Amino acid sequence: MGVRIKSQLLLRGTLIVILFFVVISAIAGGKNPAKEKLLMSGSFWRNQVLNDLMPYWYKYAPDKKYGAFYTTLSRQWQPMPPWDKMPAMISRQIFSFSTAYLLSGEDKYLEIARKAVDYLLKYGWDKEYGGWFALLTRTGEPKDTHKGAAAQIYSNVGLTQYYFVTGDKRALAPVLKSVEIHKTYAHDEEFDGYYMGLNRDLSVSDSSKAKHSHYGQGSLLPNLILATRDSEIVNFAEHLADLSIQRMIDPVDGWVLGYPTRFDRDWKYNPYIVEGTESVYLGANSTAALFFLRLYHLTGKESYLKYGKAVGDKLCRYGFDAEQGAWYHSVAKAPPYQPVGRQKIHWWIQIYGAFLQLQLYHLTQEEQYLERFRKSELFYDRYMVDHEYGGVFIGVYLDGSLIGDGRKAAPWQTSYHEIEHGFLNYLYLNLYVNKQPVILHFKLNGPGKHFVSPVDDPSVRISEVRINGKPWTEFDAQERSVTLPPGKDMEVEVTLVP
Repeated sequence: MGVRIKSQLLLRGTLIVILFFVVISAIAGGKNPAKEKLLMSGSFWRNQVLNDLMPYWYKYAPDKKYGAFYTTLSRQWQPMPPWDKMPAMISRQIFSFSTAYLLSGEDKYLEIARKAVDYLLKYGWDKEYGGWFALLTRTGEPKDTHKGAAAQIYSNVGLTQYYFVTGDKRALAPVLKSVEIHKTYAHDEEFDGYYMGLNRDLSVSDSSKAKHSHYGQGSLLPNLILATRDSEIVNFAEHLADLSIQRMIDPVDGWVLGYPTRFDRDWKYNPYIVEGTESVYLGANSTAALFFLRLYHLTGKESYLKYGKAVGDKLCRYGFDAEQGAWYHSVAKAPPYQPVGRQKIHWWIQIYGAFLQLQLYHLTQEEQYLERFRKSELFYDRYMVDHEYGGVFIGVYLDGSLIGDGRKAAPWQTSYHEIEHGFLNYLYLNLYVNKQPVILHFKLNGPGKHFVSPVDDPSVRISEVRINGKPWTEFDAQERSVTLPPGKDMEVEVTLVP
């Protein structure tokens, strides 16, 4: 009898040990059903923005002595040199604080955004020639007056979002002037396309052509179209997309080129070499694919759907590590399109890969895209979110080890991508996947009409509007606009439904 009991105890102990290792292996292999369920909920991402990210940025990012924001913050959120200020990064922070108000209706976020808008209009805009300065001293004097395409785009991004939330035309005016400068001074009249850089007086400083002067405008123009419904902006966006398709997609391999290396003025491409292999930068391809797909919703033109899906599916096939759930940095340009070098998983490339899956799922209803989204976000949550000090890391290696020192902000790194990530996941998961409403908050002056949808797909509709807590019926559900009564600083709550 004693032998039988000992055998049973031994068997039970063995099963417990086996079960323990199965659980550990499942976790290590990315199997976490409870977490996966959370990551598929739009409310999870809204809560991440408002509870896990923005409180840190609100507390540590504003420079209360000199204005605007610190450019560099350590992993523990301590300000660090360089102390110069970048208008493009100030504007990206404005995007984040405006978005936090859009999601919460909390005035404290809009107040920070408003002060930063005032700063940017006072110091960042070149009042003599037009355009945004590249760099300011800590006290606001121009330090670098070169006007590169990337700096101009990102200086406009936050102001566009602030205008969308508030209707403040002070913020919109320089954005429209900046776009007009790109359309005119940066346009190549002989070979078509747009130059990458202008001097302070708007003469050409860099005649190359690349991502940020063409399809990289997808970070700005779809949002500007949604906020204004300006037909000239639509036409310009189409022209840039058409040029990108005609000139910047490789005719043999189908990749989108133009970053980090460029085309010269007459469209000769300078190859991107990684460890001796001609390669493609995959973040540029996800940027292009998203631009094409968003423009398809905004225009209905099938060509943008065709190319957006083709580039997106190529990324899914060759740019995604299905085992780890990570989006590669670069692969060989030619078949079999193998990853090149030690892969750095950049936070913004991982985020854009996830966005792309939700867009493709919405268009196709194919489960494969949701599965990639789940895996992408599991990797992001496990390795890229700083669960110790808050915020998000700029990047990790494929094994999850940290790149750099974990700082939270640096030149070209702000809250922008992580806040945009939570915001768009909230919108797309609710409206495209879970068929649930989203609620957005605006602070508007009337009378007048204001467009209130940050979602490209015109099938999304307004179902309800409240002004200062009371129901309001003067809205166009299909146009997704609200006709406002006279008033100042009206709190407008809009519900959008799929």
